[in-house]
Amino acid sequence: MKIYKNIRIVYEDNHIIVVEKPAGILSQKDKTNEQSLLDMIKEYIKVTYHKPGNVYAGLVHRLDKQVSGIMVFAKTSKAASRLFSQFKSHEVVKLYCAAVETKITPCDNQWHLLEDSVVRIHSTTHVGVTKNAVPAALQYKVIYHDEPFSLVLVNLYTGKKHQIRAQLSHHAMPIANDTKYGAHPTTPDNQIALHACFLQFIHPTTKKVVSFYSPPYGIFTVLFKELDIDSIIKQALQQEDFK
Repeated sequence: MKIYKNIRIVYEDNHIIVVEKPAGILSQKDKTNEQSLLDMIKEYIKVTYHKPGNVYAGLVHRLDKQVSGIMVFAKTSKAASRLFSQFKSHEVVKLYCAAVETKITPCDNQWHLLEDSVVRIHSTTHVGVTKNAVPAALQYKVIYHDEPFSLVLVNLYTGKKHQIRAQLSHHAMPIANDTKYGAHPTTPDNQIALHACFLQFIHPTTKKVVSFYSPPYGIFTVLFKELDIDSIIKQALQQEDFK
């Protein structure tokens, strides 16, 4: 596995590049003008392949700055268009793991569907507001519990900004250290316990189904200490035939 400036490159070919985004890095540059992951991917391509001038890298989906996990970028405009279409039509499987504050105890091995209406108000996402709200849906499964935290697997159906954070908090399961959405401060940094662990899509050129897994780290190892959460998540994915 290649590493470029602390960015793990999971897979790469002539059409796509799959990487692990660390928490604390923007997916795409915003008004703060901080260097983003997209900037770093372009820089990596330019340096590695000695490309003159501007290089192309297509952003087809995003993760919040505080969220870590697997992301795919396109290396050609054609690949970007095809990938973007898959994300827009919800053909892509996006699974997250999250440590949540909750008093629920059963690991019932069942998916629970959350269907809400959400709306952005300033810098936060609100659930249940009817004016200008749009549908948001996800399902979650509790795969480990040991108070005060549960480890849940989240299958995201719609990709609204802060959707997972807002919906889980609204249903009394704020993500650990996500003080913006009601959690208690757990660690001094800004990382929240939400990690994009699995991504599955149709390769834009070969047309084969490809999937990628990223184990959680950082805040998860602090919260669960000696627990082998990597094995727990992998077992949960295998039960769903996600490999």
